[in-house]
Amino acid sequence: MSRATTVPKQPQPSSGRLFGWLLTGVLAMGVGYEVHRVEGVYDKLYELETREANRLAGARDVDTEISALGGEIASLKNGLERTSGKLGRTESLADRIITAETRLQDMGLVVEANSNRLSTLSTFGREALEAELNARDERLLHRWEAFEDLAVSANELAAASSRKLDELGNDGPRDLRTMWRELVGPVVQLAGDASVGSGVLLRSSYDEEADRHITYLITAWHVVRDIQGDLSKTDMPVPVTLYHEDGSLRYEEAGLIVFDEDLDAALLEIWTDDALLYGAALAGRKRLEEVKIFDSIYAVGCPLGNDPIPTRGEIATCHHEVDGETYWMINAPTYIGNSGGGIFDGETHELLGIFSKIYTHGSLRPTIVPHMGLVTPLAEIYEWLEAEGYGHVEKMSGAVEERAASAER
Repeated sequence: MSRATTVPKQPQPSSGRLFGWLLTGVLAMGVGYEVHRVEGVYDKLYELETREANRLAGARDVDTEISALGGEIASLKNGLERTSGKLGRTESLADRIITAETRLQDMGLVVEANSNRLSTLSTFGREALEAELNARDERLLHRWEAFEDLAVSANELAAASSRKLDELGNDGPRDLRTMWRELVGPVVQLAGDASVGSGVLLRSSYDEEADRHITYLITAWHVVRDIQGDLSKTDMPVPVTLYHEDGSLRYEEAGLIVFDEDLDAALLEIWTDDALLYGAALAGRKRLEEVKIFDSIYAVGCPLGNDPIPTRGEIATCHHEVDGETYWMINAPTYIGNSGGGIFDGETHELLGIFSKIYTHGSLRPTIVPHMGLVTPLAEIYEWLEAEGYGHVEKMSGAVEERAASAER
């Protein structure tokens, strides 16, 4: 806001208007005084506006000064009304005074509002703040109590888990030695001059009439076919490498008894009269009927001619058809050489099936997909052996359900 005032140049009076000149001089002196008072009012208004813009804390002092200015402006208005019409400048001064009065009233309203707000903060703000702090303290207390309850629950859960682990340790079905004997020991390597695969030993059974132990081996037919090479001579011995827990190896030979090309399954007999150390526990037919997607399994085989390697996964599907045959698909990592190896129950370690094929992608340069393996279910092998006149293999090898019945007797 500009506080400077420009006074227009006065015309020179004539001698014939001396009295008018004197009267005009007197009025001018009065108006000059009034102008001086108006300028003082504007200076004070400017100071108040600056003070309000900076939000100074002296709201009540400002209110007092505004009241005093209001009285002074009212006095100015009365003085100017008395001199109204006697000098043209009084109209512009009156307009400025009215504007100042309006602005002063607006400022009064603003100061009053700020004063009320300060008063509210000084009286109710402290109480509201204390209430909010108390409410927060109470919420923190509730959260801490909830955290303590959670900690107690976690401790109880940890204690229960510890007890469960102790129970499993006492039962002993999950220790490494037992797992090796039940999962790795029964798996053997079948190798020829240009081919390698896997097989699964069944438990040795004593033949009283022959006075010797008989040990069968189940594998995939294409493993035996590739090792022998000449299908006209299926009586050729198949080299077998057996693995012991102490790391030692035993070499034997096996003879082909019966095979099914479509099922991709073959039954062999180890050429030895001794009882072998390890043999797979066969799952009963009832258990095989219950196999479903997401069941935990182990795939154990000799990929690329290595010693038996276990990998863990799940049943991906129980109904995957290839060339008219139905297979299980598993997602446990497998590779070339796993063919003929065992698929075991992840919990009971029972033999559930024989690994048959692995998916490949592309024709010119096939890429193996290790998590898409196909398995011949053991139930289908049971049916095939029974149809071929070797149903006794299932019984003499001791399916789990029959062993459990014998234990109860």
